[in-house]
This record gives sequence, C-alpha cells and structure tokens, in this order.
Amino acid sequence: MKIEIQNAFREIQHYLDRVQAGQAPEICWEEEVIAPYWAKLCAYAPFDLSERKPRPITDLSILRQQCVLLQRLDMEGLQRTFEKIASALPCEDDDPVTVVIFPGDHNNQTVNNQQNGVIGTSLFGNMLIQLNPLVAEYEPWISYVFAHELHHAVWGNYWFVLHAGELENKLIDALVIEGEADCFALEMHPDLRPKWLFGLPEEEILALWQNKYKPRLLQKEPDAALYLFGNEKAGIPWCAGYAIGYWLVQRYLRQTNQSVVSILKIKPEDMLQQLLQAET
Repeated sequence: MKIEIQNAFREIQHYLDRVQAGQAPEICWEEEVIAPYWAKLCAYAPFDLSERKPRPITDLSILRQQCVLLQRLDMEGLQRTFEKIASALPCEDDDPVTVVIFPGDHNNQTVNNQQNGVIGTSLFGNMLIQLNPLVAEYEPWISYVFAHELHHAVWGNYWFVLHAGELENKLIDALVIEGEADCFALEMHPDLRPKWLFGLPEEEILALWQNKYKPRLLQKEPDAALYLFGNEKAGIPWCAGYAIGYWLVQRYLRQTNQSVVSILKIKPEDMLQQLLQAET
C-alpha cells in the first residue's frame, strides 16, 4: 500500500497574506488551503463530503505559531511509521492512500483536552488529519489517528466495496467499525491510553450497554452520531459509543482468541450473536 503524505501548512502563508490584506477568511481558506487538496482527497468518495472540510482558522497569531512548530515535524519519520502501520493490515486494493495534514482549531477545547490536539477523518480511502501543535505531547497521536483511520479505509473497502449491501447500517455495525479501529490503533501504540476509551468506569460501561445500547443494536439507520459521540441530555456520556465499541471487540477477541486483524472480515452481527450466546 503506497502512502503519500502532504502538508497543507505549505499553503498557509498565502492564506495569511490574503487575510492580512483584508480579504474574507472563508474565501481565502477555501481557495488557498482546501482547494489544492480536496479533489484528490475525495477521489474515491461516492458522494459529496464537503461537511468534513477543516474549518477556517481566523486567529492569525495562533495560526502563525502553529506553522512555526509544524515546520519542525519529522515528515520522513511519519512516512516510515505510516508505512509500518499499513503493512500490518491485509489490504485488498492497490489504490494509493493520500494523507493531508491540516492545522487544527486551537479554540476547540474538547480536541485539545480530550483528544490530544489531533483528530482525523477517512474519506473513502484517503484521509485528512488535523493537528494543533500547541498541545503538549501531541506527536505520538498523529500515527494513532492514522492507524485508526486506515483501519476504517481497509474495513470499509471490504464491507462497503467488495461486499457492498451485506451490512444494513445497524448500530452494531457502527460500534464494531470504531471498536476494531481503536483496537488496531492501540495494538500499534500500546503505550498510549485514549481518554475516549478509558474515561468511563467498567460499571458505567456495563450499565450503558444494558440500558442504552443493547436494546438498539439491530436497529437500521440509527442515530449513529448520538450513540457514538454521546449526548449528556440523553444520558449518554461523551464518546461512550467508542468506549463500548472497544469493550465489545475486546470481549470478542478474548472469547475467540483471535487478533484484531483476523476478525476484519467477520460480520458485526455475527460477532454480536456469538457474544450474546456466551452471556446466556
């Protein structure tokens, strides 16, 4: 699998110059920072993904500080690490993977405090990663996020391309997708401890599983955002779905004595049925 990393920070100076001259940040950001990469990032996407575009950073002072720090980023080291991670996954397509690194919003305290200043999203094979280098010790999380999103790409190619139509967009599918991705990323980074996976005590996970998730697992077209990212008003903590997906997949791995890579081709609903049988 060929990995191509591109750094959007090269385009930031043009954006800074235009905004400093009084031009509209939204237009300058789209033209200077997003447009050079977006068509390539979305080359494999079957529908419009504009809602996933990184939003403009309008605090120019912060952005300049980010650029200074990110010029020191070891791109060659990232390339080697990404290639090592990619070699651990069973890929069934030869399409190259483009990864574009964008600046992250320094005002997003959830990302800064709970996600180590690094977030990513998969775009049907390619991916973007947003970094805030003003967050302490953010660098190890770049390759963690890459591993998570790359697993999505490989898992998605198997289930949404090679076996399109076999999954029915059930809640169990969303939980297993995320659970397997985090299990794989942690296998690649055993020294890291993501807050979205380990922020809830075991007894709370069990209560959420029984009361909020288990009754809805086979619902088609669930409100995946609610159950993955959580909503305090609905009684679901932040990112509870990620924690439960990870807990669920870990249970399956222990029960079957398999590796996370070996279960990529197991249908989530079949995985669930085996787990439920073990509970009875």
